[in-house]
Amino acid sequence: MCLTFTPFILDIRIWNSYQWLSWLPFSLAYWIGPAFYFYIKTLTEGVTAFQKKHLWHFLPIILNYLHSIYHAVLDYSDHSPLLHHITELFESFAILSVMIYLILSFRLVRSYQRSLLHKVSYTELIDLRWVNQFIFITAGSFIIIWIFVIEGVLLGGKFAPLEWTEPRAFMLLTYSGVLYWLSISGFKQAQTFRIVHLEETNGQHHDDHSEVIQKLRSIIESDTLYRNPELSLSDLSVSAAISERVISNAINQELGKNFFQFINEYRVEEVKELLKDPNNNHLKILSLAYDAGFNSKASFNRVFKSYTGQTPNQYKSENS
Repeated sequence: MCLTFTPFILDIRIWNSYQWLSWLPFSLAYWIGPAFYFYIKTLTEGVTAFQKKHLWHFLPIILNYLHSIYHAVLDYSDHSPLLHHITELFESFAILSVMIYLILSFRLVRSYQRSLLHKVSYTELIDLRWVNQFIFITAGSFIIIWIFVIEGVLLGGKFAPLEWTEPRAFMLLTYSGVLYWLSISGFKQAQTFRIVHLEETNGQHHDDHSEVIQKLRSIIESDTLYRNPELSLSDLSVSAAISERVISNAINQELGKNFFQFINEYRVEEVKELLKDPNNNHLKILSLAYDAGFNSKASFNRVFKSYTGQTPNQYKSENS
């Protein structure tokens, strides 16, 4: 990200033979921020997240051409050092653009993660945690890069060539490696959950929240719906023939919980009963967790301890 072609092309002196390359931008840094933001927006909202009216976000990319045009017009002779440094500075301000869009992306992910708890009974594979890691590492790296830019300005705009023995080079290599790792992590997360406004859902409407909760408990317990590891609010809405909005409001206002807590409480209670049963001593705890509807070890351990204050092993040793 934000890598430029300038050092490479200057070192091998391609411009001596192909002057038309001068009209290409040294970097496309102003493209990075909005592209990443709309990528995250598309992950959470679907393909309609980007529309033609959003193209203005990419207009600042014109600033990436100022530096190359300066060299193209002046034939790479330094006729105006001040103007040259100004064009470089405009390119460097792309870091601020990236930082702004990283903040917007972080807020988008946080909102998405909060909404998930009202929509699904599992979050392990769809919570976009890798995106936050990506944002933090990228933001930290750009802060360091900006420090180098300021240092260059204070030194009169003269940037020393990058030597591979310098700590700066090691930092950039490490940064590149981490970005590759995070990109692979994002690729491995093959799915997200599209957040749909509750107004769009259908079903019966109820004013008595206690009646709704009673009906939900009856259906969930009789059909053991909580054992479905991918149970969602939409699934429960279909089974109960009650709109998602009504179910969500009833769980929030009557029980003071979200959908994630409501369903996982059933799973924890089943695991607790299974752990107390001596007939299950030969079974692994994780196997019991999967039977109860959990879909990962990490999620099970975290949720179980949040409800009981103990790890599954601690609870088993005290109650078996």
